[in-house]
Amino acid sequence: MASSTQNTSVGNANLENLYHIVLTTSHIQKDPNSVIEKIRIAGTYRTPEAAKAAAHSCLFDAGYEREWFSQYEVDPAALESYRIHQRMGLVVFAVASDGTTFRISISTTPNIGHLTTDNEDGRIATDLYYVVQTNVKYANGDEGQDRDVNIEGIFMRDDKARAFAHGVLLSKEDGITKESFAEYDEAGDNEGDCGFGENAVIHAVGINGENYLISVIKGQTSESIKLAEAAVRIS
Repeated sequence: MASSTQNTSVGNANLENLYHIVLTTSHIQKDPNSVIEKIRIAGTYRTPEAAKAAAHSCLFDAGYEREWFSQYEVDPAALESYRIHQRMGLVVFAVASDGTTFRISISTTPNIGHLTTDNEDGRIATDLYYVVQTNVKYANGDEGQDRDVNIEGIFMRDDKARAFAHGVLLSKEDGITKESFAEYDEAGDNEGDCGFGENAVIHAVGINGENYLISVIKGQTSESIKLAEAAVRIS
């Protein structure tokens, strides 16, 4: 099962949607230009209300406490100044005392696979694999000014997601091939990534210098995120 996932308006009552919690983290001290982001999908929900509630509790479910953050913003008006992912609605912006920045956003996609759930919290319980495209355009030197993250496909199997990922940037109809890019790197059949970050199976650079990353990310439960974040804090 795959779900085509052009982002749509939450208010479109004529289309059944899914709402995905996207948690991105970056560390300014380790990566001054915030080029490297770690992306996690912290759940998929059937309603925007359920997704918003999950987004607000995401960091706390992952084991964080409010006092650990030097900044924690949930006010929609204030969040506009921190919104860098153009196609997603930013719900939480937080900065930890060590400089790690957390953005929790909601990505909306049509529910073409007709996924349902009996969970009271509205979460889809099925294991899902997400094909995520990240675009970064540089406005001034190495300073990334325009970043976009989009969920391009949803699958129930990793191999199906990876096969789809290898074709995301290419188009026979439009004549777009690997040679259309200044650089094009891809993970081999037995490789977990292409060397440009965890889960990234494709990295490409356009002729104007824009960077593209295509990642296959398995959705995580709050418990698995909690364990992963605990390991990071210990290290």
